[in-house]
Amino acid sequence: MTQPKANRIAVFVDAENVTNWIKRDGVRLLMEELNQIGQIIIRRAYGVWSKPNLAMHQAAINQSGFELIHCYHPVSGKNTADIQMTVDVIECAWQLPNISCFVLVTGDSDFTPVFRRLREMDKDVIGVGQHSTLSECVKTSCTRFIYTDEVINTLVINVVLPQAPLALQPLTNSQPTLTLAKADEWVIAHLKASPTPVNASQIKTLLKQHAADFDEKHYGFKTFTDYLKANDAIEVSKSGTVNFANLAKSVQPTEKTEVVASAEGYKALLKKYNALPDNADTLKIIFKHAVTLKDICTDPAQFRTALFILCHKADPNISKTTVNKAFSYFMVMGLVHTEKAKGGVDAVRVKKMVLKDFLLKSDKLVIAKLLELGKTQALDLKAKEIKKLLLSTISKDSIKKLIGE
Repeated sequence: MTQPKANRIAVFVDAENVTNWIKRDGVRLLMEELNQIGQIIIRRAYGVWSKPNLAMHQAAINQSGFELIHCYHPVSGKNTADIQMTVDVIECAWQLPNISCFVLVTGDSDFTPVFRRLREMDKDVIGVGQHSTLSECVKTSCTRFIYTDEVINTLVINVVLPQAPLALQPLTNSQPTLTLAKADEWVIAHLKASPTPVNASQIKTLLKQHAADFDEKHYGFKTFTDYLKANDAIEVSKSGTVNFANLAKSVQPTEKTEVVASAEGYKALLKKYNALPDNADTLKIIFKHAVTLKDICTDPAQFRTALFILCHKADPNISKTTVNKAFSYFMVMGLVHTEKAKGGVDAVRVKKMVLKDFLLKSDKLVIAKLLELGKTQALDLKAKEIKKLLLSTISKDSIKKLIGE
């Protein structure tokens, strides 16, 4: 398939108005996010770089590939950086028509006309700044607006950048609006409707439209690409620095619709939506290690790494991918939470329960998913066939009651 053309991006930072954001690693965070949606052609940061509060960050910003534009202030208290930046932005928009996206990082409301003019020139505009008069004025003129003053993880679309250094935030006990199964369903439907691979950031846009609090980290994934790759129904490819997704060949939609009424058919469908464990015995092993893990892990990524090390020692055949999928399954089951550890630190934990209760909970989740899929798929649910997929000792009669057979 032909890959869609990646965005060409220009980034302009009014450093004097976002010193706190720079201090808290905002530049690097922003670059990581923008690299997922296109190729960054221009990187410029404006300010009086001889000032101590900016001079101390020169090396870090330069390492991110930025050209540092020194703006001399002829009058004390006056900021000429915003004027120089405005001139350069408009000049760039006129002279380099191949730049399709402009990213303006500033806290100054004087930039409002610049945002509007760029939109009039048919450019995508991403605004980056704190909740302020500027953000409220320019949000309607932006393709996206990224807030710098909210302590949540970075997201690509309508995102919020944390003021803290890059680190996955600890999970809270609150449940995300969108379940993992529902998110998978939306993604699959979107990919089915597209004749060409879809930019991963556009898929994230779709999910954010359905649930503003969508964050792949809620489900135990470090990045959105990791979330996509964990789904066997999705293939992820790369063009330059941009990730694209499309349906795996084995699940491409066909004209013919057949009623699914067998254990193998149910299994294939559940695998497609990442709603069935790969291997029951391996899942049990991983669960046993997960509930006994004593390491203090402040985020899901650390927990998954520690869990993999533990499982791999017990069984070298258990891969990191298998552990990650199992952890995501624990997330769907609602078993992952945080609790206070020594020193008052929030540590990620997997809820302890006896194995038979865990297996029963897993089975009920599988049955619930089949019932959900039955609303949109041609399914004939039979207790006898469902029983073949389950891990617990749940009776056939109990399954019949659950599915209404």
